[in-house]
Amino acid sequence: MTNEASPMATLDAWTARRMAVPEPLTRRAVEDHQLARLRETLAFVRTASPFYRSRADWPDGPPATLADLARFPFTTPGDLAAAAPPLLAVPQSAVARIVTLDTSGTSGPPKRVFCTEEDLEDTVDFFHHGMALFARPGDRAVIAFPARRPGGVGAGLAAAARRLGVEPVAAEPDRPLEELVALLRAERPAVVFGTPVRLLAAARLAASDGGPAVAPRAVLLSADRVPASLRDALAGLWRCAVFAHWGMTETGLGGALECAAHAGMHLREGDLYVEVVDPDTGTPLPPGAAGEIVVTTLRRRALPLVRYRTGDRGRLLPGPCRCGSVLRRLDGAVERLAGAVALPGGGALTLAALDEALFGLDAVADFGAALEEGGRPRLSLVVATPPARRGRHVCAAVRDRLAGLPALAAPLADGSLALEVALAAGPACRHDGKRRLARRPAGAIPWPRAALFDLDGTLVDSVGDVHAALNEALHAAGEPALPLQAVRRILGGGARALVERALALRGVAPDPRLRELVLARFLALYRPPPLRFTTLCPGAAEVLRVLAERGVRRAVVTNKGEADARAVLARFGLEAAVDTVVGGDAGPPKKPHPGLLLLACRRLGIEPAQAVFVGDGEHDIDAATAAGMAAVAVRGGCSARRVDDLGAARVIDSLWDLPAALLSIKAGDVRPGAESPIFAAAAPDRRAQAG
Repeated sequence: MTNEASPMATLDAWTARRMAVPEPLTRRAVEDHQLARLRETLAFVRTASPFYRSRADWPDGPPATLADLARFPFTTPGDLAAAAPPLLAVPQSAVARIVTLDTSGTSGPPKRVFCTEEDLEDTVDFFHHGMALFARPGDRAVIAFPARRPGGVGAGLAAAARRLGVEPVAAEPDRPLEELVALLRAERPAVVFGTPVRLLAAARLAASDGGPAVAPRAVLLSADRVPASLRDALAGLWRCAVFAHWGMTETGLGGALECAAHAGMHLREGDLYVEVVDPDTGTPLPPGAAGEIVVTTLRRRALPLVRYRTGDRGRLLPGPCRCGSVLRRLDGAVERLAGAVALPGGGALTLAALDEALFGLDAVADFGAALEEGGRPRLSLVVATPPARRGRHVCAAVRDRLAGLPALAAPLADGSLALEVALAAGPACRHDGKRRLARRPAGAIPWPRAALFDLDGTLVDSVGDVHAALNEALHAAGEPALPLQAVRRILGGGARALVERALALRGVAPDPRLRELVLARFLALYRPPPLRFTTLCPGAAEVLRVLAERGVRRAVVTNKGEADARAVLARFGLEAAVDTVVGGDAGPPKKPHPGLLLLACRRLGIEPAQAVFVGDGEHDIDAATAAGMAAVAVRGGCSARRVDDLGAARVIDSLWDLPAALLSIKAGDVRPGAESPIFAAAAPDRRAQAG
């Protein structure tokens, strides 16, 4: 492919103009310009930056060649975070934007990146001309990057799009995935920008929910590694061209962009000089060899960086690209150096390996992973899948795929590594910052320390037996029977409340003697629970087992009498799966008063803030709130009333979703305005007394 025929000719021409060299751009012109800019940058930082001015290991004299840059010391993320002395090379008055970045995987101070107006303009200019590789004037582009703050990647892409004559449409990434799919269908963009996993999750959700197809012409993926399996899946689902981009906030966002030949990402060589070095020795490596990517900025004024160790692993590709561009290329498979975790038997696992394996499964839209270290390490995965694809088969497919990974095959086979796979509550996972393979140190105390469960509607579905007993009691009193769904709608608050609501469905106030007659008959029929039609809620036994393996204590807290509750658990073989059972006859007032929950915490030897309560109704959430513990509400329990608006920390569709939900809840995640546990425990609740 000739340079003139390639869309990269536009980017090469722009690079030539920035370098002020003749067109067509040549490799010799690029390298001569970079050497001159390196000399200027090194001289500038030595005088303007307190950090570089203080470096005692700075060599004498400028570099004679590009390779001579290896004489100069590295700059590390730790140097940037410490800022002692600061790296800022311009007065504060010249700073147009400051970006604060957490230091990955540490608890140290964050990194602060400073930009002048000229620095920001350089980035938008690169975006503008790079976007021309796949966007055309008149296109509409959905930008699924943060766009609220000026100078950020979303705002920069939007500004670049307008310069190209492309209409930008913002799609903030903190919004639900369903909203992104709806926006894509409404806007019908020709181009979509976003992070790899979020766009794959959107594509898989759109392909499975029965709605109109989403079909952009091109997609640009950035801000994370682009696994080959993900790229192939996205290209197949949307029938689009997929382009990858690599860049860092520290070096000006734009770094390297894939061309239409899809044979690596062309570097922004007018603004950056890139090396690849041995991560251990720091020795520069030749093209084709993988190592740590090191970047020196050539134009940045506020925060120029010399030989900045990015922490990314990649390689420079040898030889020219098929597109005809003379700009060097990074391999598209860039990943974090520090991402590997050690496995039993001496092997290691990376998030990249998990990505390649799992995104090839058409039901996997997203996942989070953590290695829990200890006597027997456990690899825990939370897998998100479109609602239409949900089911136990997804977990089974993930387990099978992981068992075939070279790093995992042996430790899983010999039992030295445990594997836990749970389904996420929604079609995407919650990630704390960038996706990573997390490590949980040995001996770490799990949170929650305990999970407390309501019984009816949460662990078991007893509405069938309640319905049968209530109708028999109504029949004995000469009252008409109620359909099952009507009974489901009036459950909650105890037997007396149930009978009152059942009689009130006739539209007249019940006679007190009739109410007491029906109540007495119902209690006689329902104590002990008949268990003819009661069933185990989906996932109940499995979730209790998973929590036990994690070291989380388990308790059942119910308004039902303790003996009756134990009989129900025994019927389904669950009595040994919990550490304690607290019934409504234990002494404290019943739910929604917090007394029963607080008693369970005392029995387990934990504080309320160390526990989470799982229930299916308003009384459950109110009791947890009053006790000062986080609550998880389960949809579709014995009560058909809506639980989404009760203020629970999380709302899940079934107990299958609980392990994933617990990973995303923080200790003390209690409904705003909740009373303190001490006050709530001391304050009687009239509703509880009546129940």
